[in-house]
Amino acid sequence: MLLLQALPVLGLCALATATATATPQPAGLLGLVPGKRKLTFDGAGNFKVVSFSDMHFGERWGVFLFSLGLRAWWMLSSTRMQETERENVFAFNATGYLDQCFAPTVARKIPFSCTHGNHDNANNINHWEEIQYEQKHYADLSYTRSDVGPKPYGPGNYWVPVYATEHDSKPALIMWFFDSRSFVSGTGDGPGPVPAAADYYWVDENTVPPYIKQQSELTKTIWGNIPPALVFVHIPVQLAQPLDAYTTEGDHDDYPGTQGFNDNNTYTGLDLPFWNALVALSHTNPTPPHVGNVLAVTSGHDHGDSWCARTANLTSGVPICFDGHSGYGGYVTPNSEVRNARVFALSLEGLRVGEGGVPVVRTWNSYENNTINDEIVLGPSYMAQYN
Repeated sequence: MLLLQALPVLGLCALATATATATPQPAGLLGLVPGKRKLTFDGAGNFKVVSFSDMHFGERWGVFLFSLGLRAWWMLSSTRMQETERENVFAFNATGYLDQCFAPTVARKIPFSCTHGNHDNANNINHWEEIQYEQKHYADLSYTRSDVGPKPYGPGNYWVPVYATEHDSKPALIMWFFDSRSFVSGTGDGPGPVPAAADYYWVDENTVPPYIKQQSELTKTIWGNIPPALVFVHIPVQLAQPLDAYTTEGDHDDYPGTQGFNDNNTYTGLDLPFWNALVALSHTNPTPPHVGNVLAVTSGHDHGDSWCARTANLTSGVPICFDGHSGYGGYVTPNSEVRNARVFALSLEGLRVGEGGVPVVRTWNSYENNTINDEIVLGPSYMAQYN
């Protein structure tokens, strides 16, 4: 699956096959969309997700850089299921940029989902309009939707199930997508006013935490347990800042810019309700010690960061990851000149057996020049000395 994070370019795509299902859906589980094709692991029990971040389509960086961005997208998107972040698609012809952004994925018939962040809300476009456009024009391949969240600037919160086979009624994995809101003021040439309803810089603290709790409790009631989770959100939570001090695999070019700060750059703590809901979700593993059900929380936003880390004292053992920089728009850091995307390679064995009953996932950075780097296995052994 291709995951596109923040309309710098958004696309989450799964290596899985997708087949139609007419199975009746349990009431209240919003991720089970009637008539939607199932995402499944392949015959060998594998499922791959590629997270593209910060494509910055639609910025006025020039024809040459735009063409380089398209080239990078075509090359990197050859890896199947994708998640994309659509950032800076705020020009008058924004939907035209969306079409170009999705073109490599659509041409390969790869399913995808999108997360929404700061550059996706602007004078001429907003998250709700983007979601509606995607559902109207790309319904066969797109799994992006809106379950909860304030419209029009923060409604992109939803989950997508992934099944072991097309015949299963209980998913082996749930992918969660969250809207980190924020707003780019002005026309792209300079600052401008921010609408009061858009002046928020964190996942909505009022609707999203109860949504996570309610949907998780329903999955446990209906399926007997809560499947492992992979979480995507464009702007990272504030805990990524102290976590940056751990020199883990991947690039650490940026001190993370995060959720939770207001427009005066004062930390509010209002990203914590969302984070605490994810920690509670991670503690739903049915196998003692009942931790590790959230495989990773991965973000874009900080172009120079492509690392993962976790500690008991900062993140309650939940891994926070960064995707790097996929596009030729936006700023460039010394280690992000070769564009990349983050790959998550999941297996049924890794989810069901894992390490001591705790699910695990392999992840690495895949580069435009056909190289990979920084491969790790997220699970109990990763950074065990700090957990």
